[in-house]
Amino acid sequence: MKLGARTIKTGIGVMLAIIISTFLPHIDPTMPAFTVVLTMQQSVGKTWESMSNRIIAAFMGGLCAVIMTTLFGRNAGIIGLTVIIFIVLMNSMKLSNAISIAAMTVVIIMLSPFDSDQEIILTASKRVIESLLGVIIAFLVNLFILPPKYDAVVYDEINTTNTEIGIRLRAILRKNGEYSTLNSDLIWARRKIHHIQELFERLKEERVWRGKGITEFKRKLVIIRSFIQALNHATRLLRLLHEHTNVVFELPDSLRLEIRERIETLCAAHEQIFLKFDGRISPTEVNFFQSTSQYRQHLIDNMFKAARLSENETDTSQLERSNAIILITSAIIRYEESLMRLNMLVRSYHLHHVEDKFQADSLKGIEK
Repeated sequence: MKLGARTIKTGIGVMLAIIISTFLPHIDPTMPAFTVVLTMQQSVGKTWESMSNRIIAAFMGGLCAVIMTTLFGRNAGIIGLTVIIFIVLMNSMKLSNAISIAAMTVVIIMLSPFDSDQEIILTASKRVIESLLGVIIAFLVNLFILPPKYDAVVYDEINTTNTEIGIRLRAILRKNGEYSTLNSDLIWARRKIHHIQELFERLKEERVWRGKGITEFKRKLVIIRSFIQALNHATRLLRLLHEHTNVVFELPDSLRLEIRERIETLCAAHEQIFLKFDGRISPTEVNFFQSTSQYRQHLIDNMFKAARLSENETDTSQLERSNAIILITSAIIRYEESLMRLNMLVRSYHLHHVEDKFQADSLKGIEK
């Protein structure tokens, strides 16, 4: 069982909502506490969006409850009809994520005892204020108490996953990987990359409150996106080598050795780019993997020579072999190009933007 930061913050938010409510006149702590539980999100950006939407929804809910109660009373049928109308209204305003707590506010207002129109307005005002109090507390708790650090978390996940992919690439190139095991590894890699994409989306939702911080944040997003793209290309190359293992090991020894050396060089460069980003290697280093135009043309010529079919060759297996070689060639080139772009971004980041102070060593203790 894992006790995450969001769980702790929800408990702290509920506690604060109850304590603050006891010091405010005519405020019942029940509604603020419920609102905190429903409003607490995984990122500050999501909580901010949720807060603004729920504020609008709370006012709309209170208004609907007052109008329907004043015009038609408050029996069970009217309350149900009011909730239906309110939900339709929220959906039309694209505020569906705020329906739950606002609909609860509508029901509580219409079920509250009152003897006059003035009392229903007063009751509605109290319930709306209680809902707003819970929303604001949830936002402030998420902002100031254990704020999520998705930049470090997603970087750690990318680094860990890339290390595993590099190990498997080296293993399959030397025919040391079991077919069934690599199948499981590729499934694991897909899940990890999906998780990384989710974390990256949460990172993009984060809000930056300083003008200078916005530029730094966008710069960080560009680099992390490039890390993800390089990881995707490495994983695609591993998948193709796994699917076409027999084709690779039927190639001439010289070409197979050339492919192995090229991919191992790219894997080593990929690992060292991470070290460069961590500040453990000079920003101007890790240029050894960038092939010259002559070398690239030589490798491509050899690969396409191996993939070439004779004019009368129509055997399906030979066509599949040719396609496999072309796909692997493309994957190697795409992987190299993604590393060249990543290396350029990391070099620029450290040479020109040292003030950003991204510290990858602060990963310990951060919730994943």
